[in-house]
Amino acid sequence: MKRFVFCVAFGSLAFFSANSLEAAYTIKDGKLINMHEIATLSVQEHYSLAKQALEQGNWRELVRQAHVIVKNFPGTDFAWDSYFFLGKGYFHLREMDLANANFSIYLKQPAPKFFEQTIEYKFQIAQGFEKGDKKPLLGLSGMPKWITAHQEAIELYDEVIMALPQHDLAVQAMLGKGTLLFKEGEYKESVETFQTLIRRFPKHPLACESYLAITNVYLTQSKEEYRDPDYLDLAEINAKKFKMDFQGHPKIAEIEGMLVEMRELFAGELYKTAQFYERTKKPKAAMIYYTKILSKYPGTEVSLQSQKRLDVLTPKETSKTKEIEVRKKEGDLVVDASEDKALEAVQ
Repeated sequence: MKRFVFCVAFGSLAFFSANSLEAAYTIKDGKLINMHEIATLSVQEHYSLAKQALEQGNWRELVRQAHVIVKNFPGTDFAWDSYFFLGKGYFHLREMDLANANFSIYLKQPAPKFFEQTIEYKFQIAQGFEKGDKKPLLGLSGMPKWITAHQEAIELYDEVIMALPQHDLAVQAMLGKGTLLFKEGEYKESVETFQTLIRRFPKHPLACESYLAITNVYLTQSKEEYRDPDYLDLAEINAKKFKMDFQGHPKIAEIEGMLVEMRELFAGELYKTAQFYERTKKPKAAMIYYTKILSKYPGTEVSLQSQKRLDVLTPKETSKTKEIEVRKKEGDLVVDASEDKALEAVQ
């Protein structure tokens, strides 16, 4: 497998290098420059050609003209604007890594006039990475796009949140970040992100989605990790806050459905233990667990099964108790120490 990956990577690199060699280069001011990036007009004329390409949606020409400007007229206002043009051109050419890199350079100037538009593009790049857009192999343009970019998406979402903290994009970025953290199995950080969104934008529609997402995180943890009852407690607190903030919202039913699923899971764990005690002939211990299910998780399917088992065990246990009392009087009672210890543990 490693050999296959190496061969593919080497072949792709060779292909990339061969394509690069097709470009004509020359020496200018002691630097190797692509012939297509040499200025043949004034900076104003190249800038006009870049704007014309932008208006026409000719993204390759936009990128070419912008490269001419940044390479030949660095430090000018035209060059700063051209970094924005490069970002936009690469974005539409689906070269997201290059787009983001040029947008980042553009934002380094003191007062970028396309500031909000640039942040919007960065948000869209983050969304693309979240939905499955890949980075090129070895980070080189022209290489196969195989590398997942979830971490880059999270960093971009953070950048959007910091740049426009009160903007609607910040709310969307928080939801996107929380969702990605959840996908990556970073459950604690995911919940914290959703909770931050709720605190900062309590009445925003996406706050509603965040309450739902938090419940789903706790449900997932209950399924994948140790059955910690704290997850159910936290989920119920979250649901209570949601009902207070969004009274009568249709999503309440969805959250309640997840809570029911969690209760079934935890009740099921207790039921397994009760069944174990039944199989090992310790009915008193089993009855304690069945009773606990009825008190903690009423209304669940497991509670109905527990009630049926209690109905079966109760007459037998009553009969057994009478037998024990008789045997005590006769002095031939043998104590089941293991069952007593189990009962003490439960209590």
